[in-house]
Amino acid sequence: MASFSYTALNRRGGSTQGILQADTEQQVSEQLLQQGLTPLAITQISSTTARPSNRTGWRRWATPRLSPSEQCQITQQLATLLDAALPLDDALAAVVSQSGKRATQTVMTLVQARINEGLSLAQALAEQPHSFSNDYIASIRAGEQSGQLASVLLRLASYTQQQQATHKRIQLALIYPTMIFLVAVAVVTLLLTYVVPQVIDVILNMNQSLPLLTRWLIDISGFIQQKGLHLLLVLLLLLGTLRLGLQHPGIRLQLHRWLLKLPLIGSFLQLFYAARFSKTLALLTASGVPILEAIGGAREVVGNLWLQQHLNAAREQIREGTSVFQALQQRPILPPIALHLVASGESSSNLDGMLDKSADQLEQQLQHKLGLTLALLEPLIMVLMGGLVLAIVMAILIPIFEMNHLIA
Repeated sequence: MASFSYTALNRRGGSTQGILQADTEQQVSEQLLQQGLTPLAITQISSTTARPSNRTGWRRWATPRLSPSEQCQITQQLATLLDAALPLDDALAAVVSQSGKRATQTVMTLVQARINEGLSLAQALAEQPHSFSNDYIASIRAGEQSGQLASVLLRLASYTQQQQATHKRIQLALIYPTMIFLVAVAVVTLLLTYVVPQVIDVILNMNQSLPLLTRWLIDISGFIQQKGLHLLLVLLLLLGTLRLGLQHPGIRLQLHRWLLKLPLIGSFLQLFYAARFSKTLALLTASGVPILEAIGGAREVVGNLWLQQHLNAAREQIREGTSVFQALQQRPILPPIALHLVASGESSSNLDGMLDKSADQLEQQLQHKLGLTLALLEPLIMVLMGGLVLAIVMAILIPIFEMNHLIA
């Protein structure tokens, strides 16, 4: 069975592209017609075309990228099918046919085609680096080498599901304070750019001395009206400069180090990275990945260069014969309780189990800290923005009250 790329017209007259597996072009054409598509061009994908080493730059970027939720769904489906003793090729074909998303169908069809050409599942997934991470591929490779691919996929399914749940909880928790902040900023901007300028003319025509708060408001409103566009351009320029600067490893390293020292944010990030590292390391070691390779894979999920440097140093110490506990104890990676669990796991030959418990405890601490921080942040944002709006209103009303007092 070969892979064919196609271009076809859908029922609305729009052009669509994708990849299908079949023995001949005629079978591809029949499949497209069954899907309600009119084939325009069908081209067989050669084995050399699918290899990353021979891909052109535009083809590499043209490959779809699976979202975390799609990866989680694929892992769960493969785990269930392989656990039911279904052959890998049939399991992949079932995943492709069941998925209603074109990106999933394209990526998994490419993976299936490479497996049919003789590659292992880990090798085929490694050719899709934008969709599957290094630690994910390392777990698959260990499962294939040990003959426990189904059980490893079950662990991966549970792991990806937990990661998805954590990300969704964090995103949902941040939605409300973010909306409050954006609405407050929009209200203040509307007051300063539209309401205040109309009232300022009336206040200035009073020909009386103005309070300090009112003078400040007039100056700020005038500055925003005259220099608002320039201010926005300067802000965009600073953001662009920051983005370019972050491409330099030294600048990015110092920024990541500084973020860990920020109040509230720093402790939250440390807990978040520690939980992800522990959970990933537990998954890899439980899958049979050697400890050095497992630490290398778990390092990839820690999105902080400063901590990654410490993990590299700890990995070198372990390579030289130091225990995992001693290597990590000297680094700001895991909190003391997690380190004690690591030591217990090493002494009892149950490192993956203790790392899993450590990750669960860190997740609970993370959720507690996130809830507490948001419980304080939401009223703080409301008080600050409410105070700012009150200051604007008072700056407008005070001169009017004083004028009424003089008239009376």
